[in-house]
Amino acid sequence: MPTGHFTIGDLSFSFEGDLKELAHCQEIIREIQRAEQRLRRAAGAKEVRLIYDRDLEGERGTFDKMRLRAYDGSTNYTLDIGVTDNNPLGIYVGYDQNIEAYDREQGRTWEIDPEGNRVETSAEQGPSRGDADAGAQRTEASPPESSPAVSPADPEAAASSSPSSAQEQRTPQAEQGASRAEIERAATALQARVQGHPSDQLVGETTIPDGPLADKLRGFVQYAGRDEGYLSRVLDAMGVSSVERLTVGQVDDAIEMIKDEEVLRQNESFEPDSDLPF
Repeated sequence: MPTGHFTIGDLSFSFEGDLKELAHCQEIIREIQRAEQRLRRAAGAKEVRLIYDRDLEGERGTFDKMRLRAYDGSTNYTLDIGVTDNNPLGIYVGYDQNIEAYDREQGRTWEIDPEGNRVETSAEQGPSRGDADAGAQRTEASPPESSPAVSPADPEAAASSSPSSAQEQRTPQAEQGASRAEIERAATALQARVQGHPSDQLVGETTIPDGPLADKLRGFVQYAGRDEGYLSRVLDAMGVSSVERLTVGQVDDAIEMIKDEEVLRQNESFEPDSDLPF
């Protein structure tokens, strides 16, 4: 059985699988490397560590979570690693995910969006940060001497770090309003990620490198500042009942309607002429 050798943060490991599985693994590793580059740039650091936070408290109870983290003095810069069943490694980092920054000395938190812009959060007003800061304060008062090995995906972590978390993490950006250029770049990135999939394949059955395509589309809706009502209009114009029922071939048109309400209106106003003689 072929073996691939990969690195995530400061952890190197081997993975056995057939060539297709190893190629898929390499694709995921490239996405993670891009996330690591964002962390190094944000922290001004040379090293990114892979950490495994245990016994975090969330709405669903206690869970564990893998994270990528870089350090700048007393500040932690973190990207959560999501759990998925859609690739051999069982993990992903969302392309539209915000970096979480936490100053351990001042108890302040903020976020950094994919464009490198600082996004203020309500946590700026105090140290109540939930599981992110709890884990940082409990296990990361200083950079760890070594990183623990990757363990199998945890069900509770999956519940709290599912691909839909990309939508939640975009909310602060959506509230402030992404610029037109940022939305265009996000749209282009998403469109590029669906290339190569069969055009008649359902979105609900399609996974791109950083997670299920349906969740990425919903995340883009929020990033573009649209609500559920707007998404329903897009789906009605496309003639489907849910995002999952779109085909890959329809994704480009759906993205254009999400970006531009005028495009959506044009599609909503189109009706076949019932008076035609054929």
